[in-house]
Amino acid sequence: MSAQTEYPRTVFIYELITGGGLFAVDGAPAPSGSLLHEGTAMLAAVAEDFSAIAGTSVTILRDQRIEPLSVSATQQIAVRSAAEEREAFRTAVRETDATLIIAPEFDGLLLERTLWAEEEDAWLLSPNSTFVEVATCKWKTFQVWQTAGVPTIETHFLADSASWQHLREVEVVTKPRDGAGSEEVLCWKMGKQVEAQLPLNERILIQPKVYGTAISCAIFGSGVDIVPLPAGYQRLSKDLKYHGGRLPLPEAFNERAHRLTGQAIRSFPPFRGYVGLDMILGPCPEGTEDVAVEINPRLTSSYVGLRLLLKNNLAQAMLDVAAGKAFVPQPGCGDVDFEIH
Repeated sequence: MSAQTEYPRTVFIYELITGGGLFAVDGAPAPSGSLLHEGTAMLAAVAEDFSAIAGTSVTILRDQRIEPLSVSATQQIAVRSAAEEREAFRTAVRETDATLIIAPEFDGLLLERTLWAEEEDAWLLSPNSTFVEVATCKWKTFQVWQTAGVPTIETHFLADSASWQHLREVEVVTKPRDGAGSEEVLCWKMGKQVEAQLPLNERILIQPKVYGTAISCAIFGSGVDIVPLPAGYQRLSKDLKYHGGRLPLPEAFNERAHRLTGQAIRSFPPFRGYVGLDMILGPCPEGTEDVAVEINPRLTSSYVGLRLLLKNNLAQAMLDVAAGKAFVPQPGCGDVDFEIH
């Protein structure tokens, strides 16, 4: 749909790990491990919420190598190859009113599928290719934020060793410029260890390690403005692997998180649907040491916790915001602690 005059009644929800996207990745095994668990959890949660909207049906794709998915979908389309995934994806976009794309940022997978959807004139409930093209690259995101004056973490290409010599004696983090979550993120006691152990390739970035409280904030976009949802703590291991979170934050922390979220997200092009922002809130109560870390230009695992925290149906809320209607979060049972295994 190029223009939305009424609420969609058929929704295509594409989640790459469960939906056959790994067929397109050379040498990738069948879906398994943390990416499969995380992808399944997000897909099941958002599919259940859309299916709970009266008169709405949900279509998904399923990698033939995994068992039929226990999700609230009217239609599960099995795919057996990269070619089948691409054709089934395009057909599902054409045959439904709205499309929501959930895919990791690595290897251009999210951007490619967003472009497929746009070529089929999709009405997207996830960011368009202009937003995705920048947000999937941590280097481009850093440049946007630096230009806009958004507080963020100093970032360098590992291959440009002359630019980060001042980090040789301090703790650093290396990460791929297009990684998803904590994939390939490594912590080092000193920058000089990196020089000795990692090849200086153009795909890897290096940053000083920043200490503070790891926070995530989900944001609804209307294509014109943004609506931040309650922010929450991230549960990270010592090597920065994500294991879930806890909601809500104390009010002072939530205000700081929303202030930084507004700065960071408004420096990007407008979007419709749902994105997530990762940040670190520093020890200063005034927020002068708070920094934005990265944007996830897609539905994130925090959706699983948010739908437990709030009485709102978040899928309905996503549609309301996209239609320009006001969204008021309605807290439910109190604290929510959720895990992603």
